[in-house]
Amino acid sequence: MWSGCSCDDGPVVCTGRRRRAAAPPGARTTCMTLQPLLLQPVQPVQQVQPVQSVQPVHPVLLPGFVGLPESVSPITPPRTWAVLGVQALGCTDHALTRVFGRLCGAGTQIRLRGGRGTVLAPAGDWQQALRLARRIRADLGDAVWISVTWRPYEELARGVREAEDVLRVVCALGRRPGVHQLDDVAVEFAVASNPEVSRRLIALIEPVVTRPELLRTLEALIAADGNRARAAADLIIHRSTIDYRLGRIEALTGHSPTRIHGLQTLCTALAAHTLAGAGAGAGAGARSAAASAV
Repeated sequence: MWSGCSCDDGPVVCTGRRRRAAAPPGARTTCMTLQPLLLQPVQPVQQVQPVQSVQPVHPVLLPGFVGLPESVSPITPPRTWAVLGVQALGCTDHALTRVFGRLCGAGTQIRLRGGRGTVLAPAGDWQQALRLARRIRADLGDAVWISVTWRPYEELARGVREAEDVLRVVCALGRRPGVHQLDDVAVEFAVASNPEVSRRLIALIEPVVTRPELLRTLEALIAADGNRARAAADLIIHRSTIDYRLGRIEALTGHSPTRIHGLQTLCTALAAHTLAGAGAGAGAGARSAAASAV
């Protein structure tokens, strides 16, 4: 492309051979010498990389928890959660993770080790949390203990402590497999949370625990809901024998197992003694309860 010139008396195309002197006299001219317009080198067009879609990842709710690989977590955490403590004998962590991924909602996080752990799953209300716990228990089968509570997002840490403590108490006391709540072990839970009360009750029941025949008799009476005839039949002993043993328990502890208040006190004391050794007793209690449930 070439540049041109124009004069006041009309446009004049400059061919490069006209000179300024050739313009009419008195005419004002503006003339630009023909010059090629230098083209700038064209920069190569950079290809725009497609934007990768990023799955929203919910931040870790509490230390040690991880999200389920099958679950797409919402960016905004749900307001309320089911908190489940789980102990499943004979189940691997991988098998448990698959069950949780199939039954729990998006955003679920877990913390597992050796078939035991805690699950955080979104739940709109307490009943939804309870239904989820029952579905998981039904899917996993026998020899599974689940503790359940329901908490808002801000109280998840407290909910985890409650679920884990309830599970520990349930397993240590040898309760049957199933879904358990704090209300099921409220007295035992309160005792375990108060070291001073625990120490007093452990000292109270110690003379009975160290005598196997008295311990078996007390346990049979508790299992029979205080019915002496049924407890005697379970122990395969005469009614007078069980009455003698119960009298010995009262003499050693100061509490009569034939009275409601006395039996409640002795039952709580026995639970406190069991929970004192729950470090190893939790797994043993769970195994013995599983064997009796078969």
